[in-house]
Amino acid sequence: MIRPTLLIAAGCIGLNGHALAQSTVSIFGTVDLNITSAKSGNRSVTSMDQGGNIFPSRLGFRGTEDLGGGLAASFWLESATLPDTGQYQGVGWQRRSTLSLSHNSFGELRLGRDYTPSFWNISQFSPFGTVGVGGSSNIVEGWPFGLGGAKTLVRANNSVGYFLPRNLGGIYGQFMVSMPEGQKGTKYYGARLGYASGPLDIAASYGQTPLEDHHHYRTASLGGSYDFGLVKLYANYLMQKAPQDKQTNVMLGASVPVGAGVIKASVARSNRSGPGVDADDATQLAIGYVHWLSKRTALYTTWSKIRNRGNAAYIVSDALKEPQPGGNSRGFQLGISHNF
Repeated sequence: MIRPTLLIAAGCIGLNGHALAQSTVSIFGTVDLNITSAKSGNRSVTSMDQGGNIFPSRLGFRGTEDLGGGLAASFWLESATLPDTGQYQGVGWQRRSTLSLSHNSFGELRLGRDYTPSFWNISQFSPFGTVGVGGSSNIVEGWPFGLGGAKTLVRANNSVGYFLPRNLGGIYGQFMVSMPEGQKGTKYYGARLGYASGPLDIAASYGQTPLEDHHHYRTASLGGSYDFGLVKLYANYLMQKAPQDKQTNVMLGASVPVGAGVIKASVARSNRSGPGVDADDATQLAIGYVHWLSKRTALYTTWSKIRNRGNAAYIVSDALKEPQPGGNSRGFQLGISHNF
């Protein structure tokens, strides 16, 4: 005879197992370290740095609970780390901290600190992303905040975002509104719409942030990539504009798979216009190689050079604390990255 208490215990174990099967929580991140040699004008520095291949060093927690009927609840907490010193970079979860509800047929509603639609074309359609001495963000003025006192080029706090469902025949999109809550330059609204099918991926975005005196900071971008197999081509265009200050950036890039690795190259051009900054332009050249030891671990090396004009003072590495206006900058990185 089976005792009732045993039946109850078995039932509880079964219920707990069913609940656990519907929920997932994982730890993820990247540990990336490199040796960087960089120069700006006649100043040079050799240092240990982080974040030279695809992702910067980071640590995160994410989870999803299946609520049934195609509905799910998810969270994402991600922080930036400095593995060369063991410290956090900035505030705790400044890379992303979101809570969302999603449905297979209706898309995702996401709340919290998140990437703006304006950011993704700069990062996604570049062979180096926005990290390292070859990153496409090196000659973007005001990165990662923007122009004119805005703070919304890359991320926005207190945001409400909507993402289209993934079953629209390759069409994808993101719409976002963020609330300033008393902080100037943090209100944002923008959108991104794209199409991805087979080797083709293309997207456009627009974003706007109110500034003082009824002025606005505006961004618009268009980017795309096409994978021919033997080579993958990238292109992106970014325009950002504030009162009396405008910058346009154009980048062309390519990646070529070679055995267990990939060769990367890009050329980018920045043109700035406005009172006192008309001549402050720059060109960046970058070439690199990534060798994958496994699906998660890679060795990499990158070389890049920025040619500044006027009083432009763009640099290839933040290790150069005092860049010289008008002085060229170049850098070389050799590193290892591990994703988990």
